[in-house]
Order: sequence, then C-alpha cells, then structure tokens
Amino acid sequence: MTFSLNELISAGNEGITSPEYIYATDGVALAARPYVPEDPAAVLIFYHGGGAHGGAGYHHLGTGLRDGYQIAVYTLDIRGHGMSGGRRGDSPSTKQVWKDVSTAIEFARSRYPSLPVFLGGHSSGAGLVLNYLSMESDNEVSAYVFVSPNFGFRSENSKSRGSKGFSSVNLRYFILHALSKGLLYGHRRAVHFNYPREVLENDPRMVDCYTVNMAKAVTPFSPHEQFNCIDRPVGLWIGSEDELIDPEKVIAFASPGESLSPLSQIVMIKDVNHASILLCVHEKIGSWIEYCL
Repeated sequence: MTFSLNELISAGNEGITSPEYIYATDGVALAARPYVPEDPAAVLIFYHGGGAHGGAGYHHLGTGLRDGYQIAVYTLDIRGHGMSGGRRGDSPSTKQVWKDVSTAIEFARSRYPSLPVFLGGHSSGAGLVLNYLSMESDNEVSAYVFVSPNFGFRSENSKSRGSKGFSSVNLRYFILHALSKGLLYGHRRAVHFNYPREVLENDPRMVDCYTVNMAKAVTPFSPHEQFNCIDRPVGLWIGSEDELIDPEKVIAFASPGESLSPLSQIVMIKDVNHASILLCVHEKIGSWIEYCL
C-alpha cells in the first residue's frame, strides 16, 4: 500500500474537521484541528510535515485514534502554514516556533488537566518535536510519537534523491545567517519544496518554501545527541518503502541500546511509504499509547 504525498494530501482534504484556535505568545493564531472522543484517555498533539498543514493527509490518523482508542488528537498547523496566522513559511525566530509547541501543550493541559499528553509529528514535524525537546521548558509530556521522522541532514538518514528531491536548499543564506550570529537573513526564502503545481493550486494552504528561521526550527541541530537525551518513552514508526528517509538507517539511529525507556517502540512497517503510513499507523500508535498508560 503506497501513495504519493500529493495523492494523500488531496485525499486528506476531504472531510477534515474545522480548527479551533489557540494564541501564541506573540498573539498569532494557531489552528488546531480537534478529533476528540466523549471520554478521552489521553491527548496527542501532532505536527505535520514540511510545507503541509494539519489537514493535509492527517484526518485518518485523527479519526482512527479518536474512534478506535479514545485518544483526543489535535493536529496543529505550524505558524505560517495552513490556517494558522503568520507570514507563510516564516517565523520571527526559530525559538518562537518552539514556544508555539509549549503553547499547544499548555492548551492541552488546561483542557484535560488529568490526562497524559503525548507529543508527536510526521516527517519534519518529528524534527520540530526533537528540537523542542532541547528547549528549556516546564511543559514535560508523557511520551513522544515519531512517524516517518525526518531528523534533518545531520542525522544522515535521508535517501539520496539526486538533483530533484523533495526540496532544494540555498545554503548561501544559512551561511550568511550564521556569520551574522543570527541577526541577518533569517527571513530569506532558503528552502523550496518541489510540490507539483496542481497541489499548490488545489490547496492554497500548502507552503512552497521556508525561510532560514522556519527551516532551522524544524531541522534538529544535533540530532544524535538530542535523541539520546530523551528521557521519556518513544514510539517511532517508519515504512519499509519510505522514498525519502532510509528506514534501516532510522531504525539504527533510534536504537542506541539501553538509553531509551523500556516502554519505547521502534518499528518498521512493511509495504508502506512516507505518506501511506498515515493510513495505518493509528493502529500502532493507539496500541502503544494504551500500553504506556
């Protein structure tokens, strides 16, 4: 069972729920699509992949966990994406994107004070979560969910795609940003996603490029060290046919031995790819969350 990301995005736009809005520390409205059962047992905050949004292929994940496992799911639109506010594909700073994750966790805790909160993401949404874990914060969660995780170029987990991969990067702006000690070039458009034109035309909520600030927010700066510092259970699932991330390398990356919690689960799912995993992974996530509770 394999689908292109473009096919899943198109299918995922059918029947998605309307978002609620929570407000970031700088006042920007952040869209959160709720999938909430009558009597939830846990909450999952989940972030989308690069250039996408919480309604682009994530409906099946939300409804599957809600209806089959009594888990309240909120699929967030990162600022500058989807129905969230902010300049498209940009952020005032990298840390502001991470602060937005804290805002989402605070929202979940205020609404469900007695329930465990899980935090997760798909593709570069997983990279955002891994970066967030390195930010000093009082918003500890119960465990982390990584689906088809893109932990960035420093993880060395990506497949070689030649000159026409999922994205193209203008390294010049990242170098100039670093030389200026982060003062300049943060808002330059530096990463361009190679989505087909019809995808962008059919869904204006998609984003076709990231600035330096946004790219750095979702790209782990020291992924091996960051992952090895996780002190909560981890659930990680990747498809055996993933066309963007090398599944064997990811499994090796995420299996450092005794450093992970014994409740952790690192699994390769057969016959699914980077996108189609979203059609079945709710069963894996739901069973694992029940095991963790």
